[in-house]
Amino acid sequence: MVTGVLVVVALLLWSPPRLPSAVGRLPRPRRPVAASVRRAAEREWVEALEAEVRAGSDPASALLAASAVVTVPVCPRAVAAARSGGDVVAALESDAGSSDLVASVAACWSVAQGSGAGLAASLASLSDAARERERIRRELQAGIAEPRATAVVLAALPVLGLVMGALLGADPWAWLTSTAWGRTVLLAGLAFEGLGVLWSWRITTSIAADL
Repeated sequence: MVTGVLVVVALLLWSPPRLPSAVGRLPRPRRPVAASVRRAAEREWVEALEAEVRAGSDPASALLAASAVVTVPVCPRAVAAARSGGDVVAALESDAGSSDLVASVAACWSVAQGSGAGLAASLASLSDAARERERIRRELQAGIAEPRATAVVLAALPVLGLVMGALLGADPWAWLTSTAWGRTVLLAGLAFEGLGVLWSWRITTSIAADL
């Protein structure tokens, strides 16, 4: 029984359930399942838009051509506005939502319209910045795996200790379950184990949620 409980605790630490944070903060909204796919499509769209502008296309035609390249729709309202001659900047801002990259494209588009500044150079800077952010995000995600694996190993150590004690003939199972001190130690150990799991889970998931 004790071994089963500790194994379940270790598994929960390795793959914790997605529960809202409840201590000192409001629950986070559920993040899109395909957030990485969406970010990749946005980067591809900006790079295609930059290439079209550098090739000499006017911004509206470049936007239509770039939007036809990506497999995931990035800015449907902006495409409709470009086709109908509407306000592309307002449509991009509406499409942006929580996307900083699309919002930045809208800002660059607005500046280029008002001042005649080169849109291609601004888009190139945005593409470079987006690629750098994605590189940093991948490094952070890889870094999260190490402390999570360490926490799983530490969570499994009590199980190893109990197994080793049993192999040495100490019979820790009987002492933990049949004596008052043993039950006290068992309950305290499970409590500390649970707190450790919760603490590790909160640290790793809070970092992952901000990536």
